[in-house]
Amino acid sequence: MNRKRSFVMAGGTVLLALGAGQYMQSGTAQSSAAMIPVPRAEVTAVLRPAAPTPLSAQDVSPQARITPVALTEDQPAPVPQAQPAPTPQADLCAVTLDVFAAADAMLSLSLSAPCHPNQTVVVRHAGLAVTYLTTATGALFADIPALDASGALTIRLPDGIEAHAAAPVPEVAAMRRLVVQGMAEDRFILSGEGAQITLGTMSGPVPMVAQVMTLPAELAAPLAIEAEITSDTCGRELLGDVLYSEGGRVTRADLSLAMPDCDGMGGFVALNNPVPDMKLAATD
Repeated sequence: MNRKRSFVMAGGTVLLALGAGQYMQSGTAQSSAAMIPVPRAEVTAVLRPAAPTPLSAQDVSPQARITPVALTEDQPAPVPQAQPAPTPQADLCAVTLDVFAAADAMLSLSLSAPCHPNQTVVVRHAGLAVTYLTTATGALFADIPALDASGALTIRLPDGIEAHAAAPVPEVAAMRRLVVQGMAEDRFILSGEGAQITLGTMSGPVPMVAQVMTLPAELAAPLAIEAEITSDTCGRELLGDVLYSEGGRVTRADLSLAMPDCDGMGGFVALNNPVPDMKLAATD
């Protein structure tokens, strides 16, 4: 099957949600209050601001009267008390992102987005891009292996709002990490020696997941990027990204695997020893 697609993980090609803007139109209401004669009194009347809602003529009952109050020297005019301003909705929906450097050159993130519960967000770092699902309170907690020393993270919400934070990770300068990432239907597997972690969740219209392997100083076992031949992957091309971090410098390369026909289900297609290719790409 010949399928042409474009896969750019970190540039925002994948849009999780498109929201339509809502526009409100309001007019200006005008009304006038009927003038009702009041018995004349030799007093000084104090005018105070009326309620914000205008009164029409029919709002004034014929029995209602406004009685002026005489002021004496011992009775000063009352001073209007300031009312506390209501909390703006924007403050209630404020989005905050905190990032901390943890052990083993990890980035521990904490997102608070109260008005974005149970929503899919995209987490990006140094070319890495994966999706996560917020909790019922709009929170997210995750650990991301650092790929560069800046430790800069960005989280993009479905409505386009972005939150940015960073935590320097100088320890990454002494590490080598290999990342393979793709969409849910084009899932890849890292095979080899080294500590691995899977990032992302299978949520949202276009889930994005990744595997990260921290490589030892010397590879004692073969390293490969594999894809299983299943009914979802057979007979087509799988697309993804490969990231290689060495000394805090990140190299990115496109990944394409042509899968065999569906009569070969149950096996694997492998790209063996990808690190030398990534080093070569870094020098180009």
